Amino acid sequence: MIKLSKLKCNICGSEMDVPKCCDKSMIVKKGYLLCCCSEDCGYQPIPECCGKIMEYSEM
Repeated sequence: MIKLSKLKCNICGSEMDVPKCCDKSMIVKKGYLLCCCSEDCGYQPIPECCGKIMEYSEM
């Protein structure tokens, strides 16, 4: 079974797919998005919605 990763706004309920890097979904680590394939990609900020950072969830 494949788990789908989403980012969700806890205020308005808006959802979006977790961004991709190196053709794979990024992971959340230390409050940032991180590419699991290359350290060169580095940490990226988690998108915001309604003025708050979106929450990561697996479905």
